[in-house]
Amino acid sequence: MSQATRKAGTGRRGRGGGQRVRLRPANPFDLIRLIAHSQSDPRKALAELVQNSLDAEARSITITRRRHRGEIQLSVFDDGRGIFPEEERPAALEKIATNIGHSFKKNLSAAERQRQMLLGKYGIGILGFWCVGRELEMRTRVAGSDVWSLRLVEDDPDAEVRKLPQRSFPFDAETCTEIVVQSVHPAAARVLSSRRLGDYLGSELRGQLLARDVKLRIIDRVARGKAVKDFLVVPQRFQGRRLPQVDELAVEGRSPARVELYLVDEQEERPARVSLCCGGTVVCEDLSQVEGYALDPALWGGRRLEGIIEFAELEVAPGTRRGFLPGPEADAFFEALRALEPRLRAVLEEEGEKRRAEQDQNLAQEIRRVFRPLARALPQYDFFEIARSSPQPDRAPGSAGAQLGRAEEMPAEEPSSEVVESGEEPEPPPELFPPGPLESVRIAPRRSRLLPGATRGLTAKAFDEAGRRIEAPLEFLWSLREGGGSLSAEEDRAAYTAPEETGAAAIVVLVRQGDIERQAEAEIEIVERLRGENPDAGIPDPKRVFDPEGDWRSRIVGARWEYNAAHRDYQSVVDDPRRRLRYLVHLFSKEIVLRNWGEPKDERLLERMVEVLTHIRARS
Repeated sequence: MSQATRKAGTGRRGRGGGQRVRLRPANPFDLIRLIAHSQSDPRKALAELVQNSLDAEARSITITRRRHRGEIQLSVFDDGRGIFPEEERPAALEKIATNIGHSFKKNLSAAERQRQMLLGKYGIGILGFWCVGRELEMRTRVAGSDVWSLRLVEDDPDAEVRKLPQRSFPFDAETCTEIVVQSVHPAAARVLSSRRLGDYLGSELRGQLLARDVKLRIIDRVARGKAVKDFLVVPQRFQGRRLPQVDELAVEGRSPARVELYLVDEQEERPARVSLCCGGTVVCEDLSQVEGYALDPALWGGRRLEGIIEFAELEVAPGTRRGFLPGPEADAFFEALRALEPRLRAVLEEEGEKRRAEQDQNLAQEIRRVFRPLARALPQYDFFEIARSSPQPDRAPGSAGAQLGRAEEMPAEEPSSEVVESGEEPEPPPELFPPGPLESVRIAPRRSRLLPGATRGLTAKAFDEAGRRIEAPLEFLWSLREGGGSLSAEEDRAAYTAPEETGAAAIVVLVRQGDIERQAEAEIEIVERLRGENPDAGIPDPKRVFDPEGDWRSRIVGARWEYNAAHRDYQSVVDDPRRRLRYLVHLFSKEIVLRNWGEPKDERLLERMVEVLTHIRARS
């Protein structure tokens, strides 16, 4: 046995009878170099420095981007408990430099790490500065002590611990830490601009920023012009609709995983992904990219789900802190995740059905809005007979064809408005003497509802102090103060015609009697349908039918109007809400014409017309 072998040997026999030899690096700094180069993302490296501040229970963290001697400099300052606060400052910094690869957090259990939200376990995060800049200086003060620093230089095996002059450390806090990265590499500076960095940290550290009482601030003294130069990092907010049905995932033999998932609308084109987190920070940005665990790619990569799943017991890959190490923890987690997939698919189908029902309801309202004016303009057309679900309550009369006249004199056929508040009050009986001077004015009705395009008659009434009606000559000035539509008036009578869109209007009348002026206001709401009105109004709800084998576009089945959602023409417009509405309006127009004037043989001819109109619209 050679002398080298004898030195390396442990004196113990291996399983095969050979000599056991302990592994050790030929050059320890070569190993440190490899570890440092394993981190290639400067954003993640800076996030590691912020993570150290979070681990130190900082309440305030400030990242400053400045120019120093012509080069970009980044600093991370925090008011946490400090670096090894129980140690003297020189000893604490030397401990950092001489224990690369050893973490003083690694002996914590997963539950303890989750409770304390300490992600670091390997003692190598500080080496990530190599991909950010040329030099790192760690400055520390604890309980009003002198300020000491640890200086590391990229690809240099030696570190320097020294005491700093007080004037070089402008912070007043008795306990604080500042990490300064000097000579930021140009490539890193481009991805570490303040706004990009803020967005990244808001996503990367979202869980910790939400769970901790901490403010993370970025100050940019390099940005020019109108760029934001001082702002707080806001945890990422998901834009979808939260799925409350799934908020926790039981993992056999392990602590449960926290689930926060959001449903993304099918019409949205932005990318949607579910991230895997550990310790409040992202370790896998997209679950659909995980290989070897047989996850459903259509579910996790289908752009319907976004959010995070947090599992504290993963063994995070050292160096890059991206990905995780295979093992029983990961196996148990992904087995539980696969068991969750059928439930998620059911939730997505349920939510999708709700969404389609909402779309169909909105579609029915839009179609009725389009055809209501037609029903009034072409009374010779017979619309469909739809049974009412309940009798109509008594309503104040009103009609689209009403002319100027008192509200109580309007015809009752085909009501298109209703009174919400009449404004009428009992008038005192006539007296021998005439009423006194003008004291008040009221508009009747005071509040009413109209269908789009409908007309409502209004009457202004003037009263004296005793509440007696004044019939003497008065001057009435009517005006439309708010809302669309049109107003015509004659003396104490007015007629308001609503616009074709829903909304609200306010009508004002000013009444003059000599030098006396009084005014009143009436409120009008333009609605899709009146209270108690038969919601079908001769226009049945469109019923979506998926019939890929059928060549029909729409049909009337009893009192139901169906359209074929599998037809190629419908599929060509389904992603464009405006074209989809026009297509269904054309189909319903076909059904009205067939009902009133058509013969059975005409249906195919009218459907061909719809086909032509559909594709003309597609190219217009």
